[in-house]
Amino acid sequence: MDQTIFNSIKNEILIPQPEYAGAKVHSKGIDDQLGIACEPIEDKLFEENKDSLFLPGQEFWYGLEIQSLQTPYSEIVEMIDYVKPESGDTWVDLGAGYGRMGFTLGFVKPAVKFIGYEFVQDRVDEGNRIITQWGLENSVLRQADISQDDFVLDEANLFFLYDFGSKDDIYKVLEKLRVLAQNRSIQVVARGRGVRSWIFMDCPWLSEINSPVQFKNWTFFKS
Repeated sequence: MDQTIFNSIKNEILIPQPEYAGAKVHSKGIDDQLGIACEPIEDKLFEENKDSLFLPGQEFWYGLEIQSLQTPYSEIVEMIDYVKPESGDTWVDLGAGYGRMGFTLGFVKPAVKFIGYEFVQDRVDEGNRIITQWGLENSVLRQADISQDDFVLDEANLFFLYDFGSKDDIYKVLEKLRVLAQNRSIQVVARGRGVRSWIFMDCPWLSEINSPVQFKNWTFFKS
């Protein structure tokens, strides 16, 4: 790994992007520098699954434009700057896609551990390839169906939750977080209109004990 290129990408990740359209363009440039092959993988996934895209049940976002599927790097930096995770903390991403949060933490907060869970194995494999290629030793992606009863949440206190799937599946994960929060205070960064509104409506244990902090595209909750 070339340290000069590594530092150049790190500096690029840290450039603020006030508008969402610009943030997506900025993120595409970083993806290209990292060498991640999102587009051909998503094209393949769409072709393999296009006949079942509109069936009820789980939602894997096949066919969604890649920069809409993933949170922009600049937003993730905004989250990191607000939450201020410390060395040795673990940030768990529930519905991680290709692991963009893990890439960002690996470049700007390498002592923070990242565990990302994603159902689609192709995304997990490609994300882990990039993690290995750039030596992001505290980041890892794991394949899992996080809505299943036998999925056990990590004993962490910091979670990222996006609109990863169907409403039913997201509610199952919120219930897992509620159970975990009975024994410890947890922090949840939620992005997406669905998950944020459902937390406000049905999760007083997360939305009412401490005042949520709302940003343009994401909200910080603490139990």
